[in-house]
Formats: sequence, structure tokens, C-alpha cells
Amino acid sequence: MKIFRITKKSNTGFLKNFLFYLLLTLIGTPALMYFKRGSIDIESFLWISLPFFTIFFLIPTLVIHLNYYYLNRGMKVYYEESKKQLRVAGKLSDITFYVSDIQSVTEVKTPPKAENRNMIFPWDEYHYSLVELKNGEKFYFTSLILPNLNLPIDKSKITLKKRFYPAIW
Repeated sequence: MKIFRITKKSNTGFLKNFLFYLLLTLIGTPALMYFKRGSIDIESFLWISLPFFTIFFLIPTLVIHLNYYYLNRGMKVYYEESKKQLRVAGKLSDITFYVSDIQSVTEVKTPPKAENRNMIFPWDEYHYSLVELKNGEKFYFTSLILPNLNLPIDKSKITLKKRFYPAIW
């Protein structure tokens, strides 16, 4: 039986992309200033790079990470591969169902993630799946809890949607 839940590893795993962009901003901005002006002005560097990084990288990534975290916080997913059975245990409910009970799966990913290309933005690693059961129940499985939803489901039941920013609103 496989057990999936949000862990420290799943939280910090997304940090590597974010740190890359921070490093790129901290090195790229002074390098650009040096090549353009011939010197590096620390005050200009701080006024240009920190707001740029905060507005275009930090805030969007933090919003999507918290969005996913609060949606799947306290949830555990148990998958019994031999029985093809899932159990979703959360704070308010505990539901067991079979893979055959799944009516549809909608996967929402950024274009680079969906096409297995290099990531462009820090949030390109984030994605989620909306699983709808035949009885009408719906579950959101984010990349914090299930990095890849690889269930033995008929491909005709799976829909892939590409979004620039895959937040769940």
C-alpha cells in the first residue's frame, strides 16, 4: 500500500526552482548593470531587483504554494495497487473507492510541465488533478500530495488542461 501526504520533502522540493530564480536575479541584475553602466550601484540594484523578484516570482509562487497546501493539508491518500482501490482520508471525511468508480480526471498543468519541457517560471512545477467520481464527489490532488497521478485509468477519461498559472480558485 502506498501512502501519500504533504511532507517536508514535498514542501521543500519546490524550493529549488524558486532558489534558482532568486540566484538568477541576484547575479543577473548586477551583471546587467555592470555591462550597461560599467559599474554596479548597490542602491539601484536593490531598488530594481528586489521589487522585480518579489512581484514577478515570490508572490505568485507563494500564493500557489499556500493555495495547494491549505487545500490538501491534513489529507492522506492510500493506494492499494493490487485492489486498485484508493482511500482519501481528510479532516472531515474518509472515503474509499475503486479506480473503476472514477468518472473523469482533469489534469491542470502549465504548458512546460504538460509538454515535459524546461521550466520557465518557478510555479511551472506545480500542477493538480481534479478527480470526479461517478457518485458526484470531487477531489483535488495537488502536486504537494501526489507528484504524479499515475492510476490505471482509461485514457479517454483523462483531460489535460494547460494554464499559465495553475492555481485552484
